[in-house]
Amino acid sequence: MSKIHSSEREDAQVVTRSEREKCWIARDKYFACLDKNRIMSLAKQDASMCSSERSAVDSACRQSWVDYFIQRRERNLQIDAMQRYQTQQAYDELAVREAASREELRNKFVKR
Repeated sequence: MSKIHSSEREDAQVVTRSEREKCWIARDKYFACLDKNRIMSLAKQDASMCSSERSAVDSACRQSWVDYFIQRRERNLQIDAMQRYQTQQAYDELAVREAASREELRNKFVKR
């Protein structure tokens, strides 16, 4: 006889539509609290100011869902930060090129 892990037991139980909606609403409120307080990573920062929202998520959602939601949020925040950095790098590079072009044109017409 094999042991059933808690996540397997969780997955064996059917979740109704209303339970999913309650979970998603609780998740959205929790993430809104984290965003409002600029808490980007739960591993690095204290999220005690959102403890009531976290308790609501923990009671409304399966633990495997909570883990997934948090991992997904942190991954999306990392992707957004990387995209902002790359966009800023592209703008900086463009600004340098434009400045060099303006300087080249200025030198071309001033020397004549």
